[in-house]
Amino acid sequence: MKKGILSLIVFFLIAMIMSPLTMKAKTVDQEKVEVEICLIGSDNHFVYKIPKRLHKDIPYTEMRNGIQASLASHWKIEEAHYEANNSNVAYTFYIGDLFQEKQDGQLKVSIPYRILLGMFGEQDPIQLRILASKLSHWTVNTKDWTALGFMEPFTFLSEREYIYEGAVDDLLNQRVGHFNGTIQKNQLLVYSVIYFSFIGIQLLACLILSRRLKRKIIQNPDNMHQFRKLNYLYQLLPILIIVAQIIFLVMTGLITAFGLYFSPGIDLLVIVGPILLNIILLPSFFVTAESEISRELNNKNSYHSS
Repeated sequence: MKKGILSLIVFFLIAMIMSPLTMKAKTVDQEKVEVEICLIGSDNHFVYKIPKRLHKDIPYTEMRNGIQASLASHWKIEEAHYEANNSNVAYTFYIGDLFQEKQDGQLKVSIPYRILLGMFGEQDPIQLRILASKLSHWTVNTKDWTALGFMEPFTFLSEREYIYEGAVDDLLNQRVGHFNGTIQKNQLLVYSVIYFSFIGIQLLACLILSRRLKRKIIQNPDNMHQFRKLNYLYQLLPILIIVAQIIFLVMTGLITAFGLYFSPGIDLLVIVGPILLNIILLPSFFVTAESEISRELNNKNSYHSS
């Protein structure tokens, strides 16, 4: 009994000691500035997530204008806006000329850290998060990311993440980040062939299933009473093919690699075109099958009535 009470007292004392440390860690984490750089093709942007506690009496508009003035000294800012969240304010700046080179799979970006982070205190904690396509390989100042203190967490979607955590001064000491990227062309080609082959799979599936639906109704006209149910049932596989195509596009990194490899407009056509075509194929086959079923049943009824 005494041992139980003693253990409870020790546990209570440890909790009392650890509680202020945990609260302090949470406060430091909340006050950490997060900067996100998106190298994803035509929609390149910077996002600054600044804790509300760090704003003090500075209005959000004034903070946005201050950051924008620093960025505009080096880049062309196409659009800027902010969004107030529960614990921070997210400032987004779309950069029109982020890439120095984006041709034939070769990518180059230069980021002066003083312009990117100079508006913060040199000892302020910061998290720099860089998003790039899974199908691209990058080095910074001809070095591997890990050699510069970046982590690379595993991601499920199209982007690869590189995360750096430390003081602002640690990045300022590097002066300029020269980001050199290369699109993995062989992998891009293989994934592209697979992605476009979904059109052939969809065409074949719609052709076979619409004919089976037609044959099922023609051979047994009583099935016409549950035509709607059968129609949805036979369309299930083509719908799943479209879903699989979208998942493949996102999971493989094609959605961002196309944006990096092709010029604006063409990348959107390559990304959306195959999906739209598969969506169009679905009703076109089954609507045609429905009209053919109706016509053949009418002809059969006319023949029997005569």
